[in-house]
Amino acid sequence: KLKTPDAAIKKITQPYASFGGRTKESTNHFYLRVSERLRHKARAINIWDYEHIILENFPEIYKVKCLNHTGLVTDDSNGKEYTNELMPGHVLIITIPILINRNDANTLKPFTNQGTLTKIETYLSSRISCFVTLKARQPLFEEINMKFNLKLRPQYMDFVFYSGMLQDAITRYLTPWAYNDNKDIQFGGKIYKSSIINFIEDQYYVDYITDVEMLLTIDETSPGQKDAEVAIASTVRSILVSAPPSKHIITQIVDEAAPENKECVDLRAV
Repeated sequence: KLKTPDAAIKKITQPYASFGGRTKESTNHFYLRVSERLRHKARAINIWDYEHIILENFPEIYKVKCLNHTGLVTDDSNGKEYTNELMPGHVLIITIPILINRNDANTLKPFTNQGTLTKIETYLSSRISCFVTLKARQPLFEEINMKFNLKLRPQYMDFVFYSGMLQDAITRYLTPWAYNDNKDIQFGGKIYKSSIINFIEDQYYVDYITDVEMLLTIDETSPGQKDAEVAIASTVRSILVSAPPSKHIITQIVDEAAPENKECVDLRAV
């Protein structure tokens, strides 16, 4: 609403979240900001300096990962950038934006606006050594999607409903921070297929599953790895995420009709 009411304004709507602002500074944050400033003195030297300078001056950023001795190499054949972790003098900044109250972001793949990344590079350029090559980029999101056959318990016969529920449950299990603000986003790591199988079988409506495959997609152009036992992040800037619920392929296991039932149907037909 308007800070100063105006009778000529009947209603105000805001379809998209605000940006570029911050709340009034609290006393605790004041002491925190001053303490951090006394430590880094507005100069980015080590990893801690880079990360806390960015978090303080860009309130729209939730998490920062600074990778030293890491740079980007461009492939001349396709123009794509690849991460090289053996490049002294290069610093790579990976950012994750705040997702709270944002309706314009993909919660499974939280990308930072390119304009914000450019501002981060410009802001840090005057606070780093002239011998440092700095780049700010997006995380590399590596999708995991499951494919298996499902047999529901006899009392849960609506396969469309429960398979959709299971797809959503798998997505929440693989990417908990997209649905719970208290969960932290982790770079790198690994996910075992056995842990996902155990999670699926623990659902109250699941009888058993067969032919389980876990597919890992590095990017949209690379093929998935069939039946991988362990999904491991390929680079230090990678984050393992779940594919959208609709990409988890679940096929129903249908039992053949019992012989006596077939005979009963035949007698009625006669």
